[in-house]
Amino acid sequence: MQYLSEEWIEAANAAVEAAASTAPDARVIIDQHVHGATSYQVIIERDRCTIAELAAESTVAVADAVFRQNLKTAQAVAQGTTDAHQAFLLGHITFEGTIDVLIERRDAFGWLESTLAPIMAATTFAATTVD
Repeated sequence: MQYLSEEWIEAANAAVEAAASTAPDARVIIDQHVHGATSYQVIIERDRCTIAELAAESTVAVADAVFRQNLKTAQAVAQGTTDAHQAFLLGHITFEGTIDVLIERRDAFGWLESTLAPIMAATTFAATTVD
């Protein structure tokens, strides 16, 4: 399935919903805006986890963090060919929110990565020239 397609978001949502009972206790809400693809929101909290598209960059819930990047950067980070920290430092990813919340709840990112690993293994990536 194509990375960030409607099918991919639905599969990612099903994966996090199914694994919600193993999610970290502290709630974290992340908005991802990928120019050239889609915008979606990730909610991680024990017993209720979702990944859903956002309409016209509006939010379903108030996000703790908002990340913005282009499709090329998002794909590179997802494929592991670019480090997210490096992309942020180079200005390829912008951040809005409270960094302390992300540091305190960093275990949620590890949980999300392992939960989505089977989805990522079945993911294809489109060629892009977006800078």
